[in-house]
Amino acid sequence: MVETAVPRITPDVPATGLVDLRRAHFVGIGGMGMLPVARVCAERGYTVSGSDARPSVRLEALAQCGVRVVAGQRESNVLAAATAVVFTHAIGADNPEIVQARKLGIPVVHRSTVLRTLMAGHPSVAVMGTHGKSSTSAMIAFALARLGQDPSYVVGADLDLPGNGGHAGAGGLFVAEVDESDRTHIGMAMDVAVITNIAHDHPENYADEGDVVRAFEECVARGLAGHGTLILNADSAGCRELAARLTQSGPTTKVVMVGGSPDADWRLSQVSSADGRPSAVLSGPDGVNVGLTLRVPGVHQLMNAAAALVTLHTLCQDLQQAAVELSYFDGAQRRMTSAGERAGVRIYDSFAHHPDEVSADLATARSLADATGGKVIAVFQPPDCRRLEVFGDAFAQALSACDHLILTDSTRGLPASALRGLSARVDAARGHAGQVAPERAEASAYAARAARAGDVVVLMGAGDIVESGPQLLATLAAPALASA
Repeated sequence: MVETAVPRITPDVPATGLVDLRRAHFVGIGGMGMLPVARVCAERGYTVSGSDARPSVRLEALAQCGVRVVAGQRESNVLAAATAVVFTHAIGADNPEIVQARKLGIPVVHRSTVLRTLMAGHPSVAVMGTHGKSSTSAMIAFALARLGQDPSYVVGADLDLPGNGGHAGAGGLFVAEVDESDRTHIGMAMDVAVITNIAHDHPENYADEGDVVRAFEECVARGLAGHGTLILNADSAGCRELAARLTQSGPTTKVVMVGGSPDADWRLSQVSSADGRPSAVLSGPDGVNVGLTLRVPGVHQLMNAAAALVTLHTLCQDLQQAAVELSYFDGAQRRMTSAGERAGVRIYDSFAHHPDEVSADLATARSLADATGGKVIAVFQPPDCRRLEVFGDAFAQALSACDHLILTDSTRGLPASALRGLSARVDAARGHAGQVAPERAEASAYAARAARAGDVVVLMGAGDIVESGPQLLATLAAPALASA
């Protein structure tokens, strides 16, 4: 889940308040952060409506839950009987549905307030962090479901089916991916907090990594209120800084460190990967050891799984059985999940939109390609200009790890000059610039021509690059390419 816009709407209900959800209308209901929240509302029996820019299979899934969904945003979509109109910071104050809600006196609330309302009264787990929170929250929810707990959950990614990142369970537990991009994690109440890592991100809202750490410090101080457990990544410098700050402010929060560091409370060791399946041993207090093997590729997923296991242990679940259940987890969509295979070429979807994420996913792709003697081809859709301005050199260094790079346009209208500029930075980092193809169809064609049997193609970025998968598969099936 990613929400990177600067706040432009002042909500009518504060982050710490609750809202009447009996008849909620969601502006931009198809967004990765919005849809799972709307789905939980619908499954709880509330009357839910919403609008989005265009139809999609994810919206069809919502409609099957009884949600009234319309394409396009207009005043008439907001009914006078609505009890709340929900927005994210991707929506502007001049949006016609926001304007109409103001006219009708309907409370305009941020999605984080809706999430807080849904979580109220439930033992809750909030998963946060610069990277890995979708995978980690999905792992926790998945394992709890298989352990018979039927939790409620909100995950900012689809799981096995389109539009199923949210569920209103019959059990008491609530697992939520909580977004820190716009600081709305501050004020979220929780019983267990998981912070997967802390690094500088969302430069439109944070000055540097220290600013991110301070925001998490405030989030924990207010959200856990001294009674809960905080699970931190022992290998993240930002998480260690947070732990030190919390220690200085007084022993009010139980902090558990997880990672490969020798001083971690729960330590990952014997890390390896074979045939795309990472494995490790997780060792905890009192001589506890549990083996961990995953279906999802990438050794970085072991850290997410370790955090999930420690969370489940904190929730009094059987640790050994939880590890068994996690071995069946197929991944959150777009987190290096398969987009198909054709002519011996494997295609993966990657949501990576930060240099650290790009590095992790390309390392995963390299391990997969090395097993078949192939090369790694990345089709990268950069994020907005601000992120390129701040992280451009780091992006270039990360992208230099692939064998063939194709840069394509951003859904936010990234100018061609920005693509060329990033291409030049990659060229400086590795001596090979690849292609610049503003149109995604052209980018898919480049990738298909470059690919051979054994290669791994990664469709990478937070935008609509995911839609290139079927097109690339079709192109690879063309006789001239399949026989090349």
